[in-house]
Amino acid sequence: MDSEDALAKVKDVSEDVRETARNMRQKLEEGQPSGQALAFLRDVAREAPLPSLLVAFMLGALLARR
Repeated sequence: MDSEDALAKVKDVSEDVRETARNMRQKLEEGQPSGQALAFLRDVAREAPLPSLLVAFMLGALLARR
């Protein structure tokens, strides 16, 4: 297998993964009505992933100390 074949296979697999992720995201969004707490948290995490990670870490640390 030469490098062009390998590159073509990687591109095909990458596109398949993107399509699968797109389909899963769409199905998850259809399954949860907006306005619920989880939908709100999901939207906040998409807009600001690092601050959300910090908040999740701090909550985890607080819960672990109990």
